[in-house]
Amino acid sequence: MRNTFIILVNLLLFSGFFCSCEKEEGEGGEGSIVGKVFKVVDDGYIYSYNSVFDSNSGKTDLLNIIKANNAILNKMYGKNAPSVAEMDSFTAICNYYTLLLGRMFHFGKDTIVGCDEDVFIVYGNHEYGFDDKVKTSYDGTYRFNYLNDGNYKIFAYNDNMDGKEGVVYDVKLDGGQVYGGDFYINDGKNANLCGVVGYLEANFPKVDENFPGVDQRVYLREENGLTTDDCRVDENGFYVFAKLKPNTVYFVWAITEPQKNEGLFASVKKFKTGAAGSIVPGPFLQPIVN
Repeated sequence: MRNTFIILVNLLLFSGFFCSCEKEEGEGGEGSIVGKVFKVVDDGYIYSYNSVFDSNSGKTDLLNIIKANNAILNKMYGKNAPSVAEMDSFTAICNYYTLLLGRMFHFGKDTIVGCDEDVFIVYGNHEYGFDDKVKTSYDGTYRFNYLNDGNYKIFAYNDNMDGKEGVVYDVKLDGGQVYGGDFYINDGKNANLCGVVGYLEANFPKVDENFPGVDQRVYLREENGLTTDDCRVDENGFYVFAKLKPNTVYFVWAITEPQKNEGLFASVKKFKTGAAGSIVPGPFLQPIVN
């Protein structure tokens, strides 16, 4: 009986010894968690994927869709209402346009490194508060050093229109250094907005040819607005406006010069933006350039 008691005591002592050797999450180890923070300067910029097309067929289809879409839009906003067939065609065109548009254009983030930003760490899995925080360095890097192995949470705050929102990453540390993840800190200014992409084909009567209106200026104004925005047509003939209000009617135009010494006038078209976060087809513009 005495021997059994001694054995039990020894087992308890040994089990307590091994348990005490298992270090909890926190400082005292040799591990580290690193990552980067980026400050989003513009979260409503529209980038193009023009190079993904293996041939000109995709671009040709896109231009045809813009032209057809423009014809329907003109009738929709004119005196005559479109027919059922035209509306069905318009819906099909928009669906196909969206498919192609998604291949060529998308919203992206224009960023700079986020220096002097707060990043927080939680030791273990508790849900409240934080255990430590660090400031990012000049190049946006954050680093938590001297950590034991285990489970951690890393988080930073993202600014939205409705306030701050925590972005959280779960990180498992098992020796050495692990990458905690990248944080993108938005300013919330461009949330819930949308964009438009259209095509401008300049007509040159002197040579009786139409060409992509590279570097031509396109203007835009909200239907009930007072201020005007403008952009330059890119090397492929596309004009792009971002940060537009959703479900809102806009005017878009280019300056045309029909004959020399007869003055300039604007060729104005209308379009309506879609839901927040969408890129809609813009009217096809064809100014005369002498």
